[in-house]
Amino acid sequence: MHRNLATALAVLSLPISAGMALADPAPEGTAKTLNFSVAVKEQSKGEWASSAIARVLNAQCVLIAGPAVQISWDGPTAAQEAATAQAQANGQAFEQNYAPSEATVANMEAMVEKCGEDEACLMAAVQQMSQTQEIQDMAAKQGQAAADVAGLMPDLGPARYQTWSAQNCSGTLSVDDTYVDSDPGGEGGVGAYTDTTTVKGSAPVDPQAIVFEAETDSLANTTRYRLATTAMGSFPATSSLKGAGQRQVQLMGSTALPQVIGPMPGNFGADKKTVSGDIGTVTLSLQGQ
Repeated sequence: MHRNLATALAVLSLPISAGMALADPAPEGTAKTLNFSVAVKEQSKGEWASSAIARVLNAQCVLIAGPAVQISWDGPTAAQEAATAQAQANGQAFEQNYAPSEATVANMEAMVEKCGEDEACLMAAVQQMSQTQEIQDMAAKQGQAAADVAGLMPDLGPARYQTWSAQNCSGTLSVDDTYVDSDPGGEGGVGAYTDTTTVKGSAPVDPQAIVFEAETDSLANTTRYRLATTAMGSFPATSSLKGAGQRQVQLMGSTALPQVIGPMPGNFGADKKTVSGDIGTVTLSLQGQ
């Protein structure tokens, strides 16, 4: 089908693409620095243990703009899927109405093979072929074909979406956690204890532990974000029973950020999103540009 369709367009001297209205995206490769923070606050209490955690990741990423596209992170809309299906149906109808016969296609291929790069030979062969009834009939359909060819490209709307991928991220994780472990002991309280451990400090995080990207919608003037992080560090810990030591702590607790955050108003505007879980909250704050 595709060979005959392309041949028909060539014979009819018609373009195979149409211009799309753009929504003024940022040039591909544009760099933008985004500052953001993730604050985790959770409290839990069990029969023998409790915890109160307060952790903050302050980070900065350089985001690089990808190409502007018509389809968002969510995939094609129902209208876009319908437009694509209609364009495919139009292509089949166009081929039936305007594509040359297999014999004509074979003759054209033989002509090109015979003449090679000899332009005079090619011109003579084209002139001879243009006198055939089939080619003359196709030429007579040029007016209608010009109208029909517009339906070969699906109208997916403007290229309004742009993904910005993070590079060169850096950040600092600050921790202020308290853990209390207790045991009532045996009969008469033998062996009972209470151990309170505090973990407090700040440490740089591995840049590879931050995966961040944004999607701007230049038509709606909104931005959505995707953030995945395994940021962690080793921090000073003080136990009421064991004394000083170190503890490995990860930013995220049991409360998780959604896979897609937003849309938030503006193009990388200042905003805040708080997600509540069973025992606490996670807050993403964007400093904006």
